[in-house]
Amino acid sequence: MDNHLTDKQFEDLLKQYNNMIHYQIHKLFIKDYEGEFYQEGVTALWEAYRKYGHDPTFPKMATIYIRSRLIDKIRKHKRVHDRETVDEYIDHQIAFNKQIEHFDPHFWTTVRQNLSNKQWLFIEKRILKGYSLKEIAEQEHTTVDAVKGWGQAAKRKLRSALEDYYTT
Repeated sequence: MDNHLTDKQFEDLLKQYNNMIHYQIHKLFIKDYEGEFYQEGVTALWEAYRKYGHDPTFPKMATIYIRSRLIDKIRKHKRVHDRETVDEYIDHQIAFNKQIEHFDPHFWTTVRQNLSNKQWLFIEKRILKGYSLKEIAEQEHTTVDAVKGWGQAAKRKLRSALEDYYTT
C-alpha cells in the first residue's frame, strides 16, 4: 500500500519519531557531525511510512528501517574509508618507487607470502613498476576488469600485511 503524506503530515510524523532517530544514532555510537546519518534516518522513516503507514506494525517497522539504513551507511563509510586508505598507500608507493630504485625487501617478502600469483603480479607491475591497468592486461593477455579484480583482492590482503608490518 502506498501512503502519501503532505508536508505538514510528515513534519508531524517526524516530530513524533525525531527522538527515536537520534536514539538509534546514539545507540550505534555514530558521530554525526554533518547530519548525514540523521538525514538517512529521516529518509528511512519516510520510506517506512510509505510502505507500512497504516499497518499496526508501523512503529516496529520504522525502527527496523531506520536502524538498518544507519547500519548500511556505517558499512558504506567503512568500505570507502578502507578503500581510500589502501589506494592512498598504493599511490604513495607508486610515486615513492618512481623516485628511488630500492624498496624494503623484507616488507615485500612478507606481502608476497600472503598473495596469489595473480595478486602478486598486480603488486609487482602496478605498484613496483608503475604500469597502468591497461598495460598489465595487455601483457597478461586478459581484461582490465580481471586486473582490477587481482588488485582488489591484493589490496584487501595488503591492508592486513601493512597492519602487521607496522605493528612489529
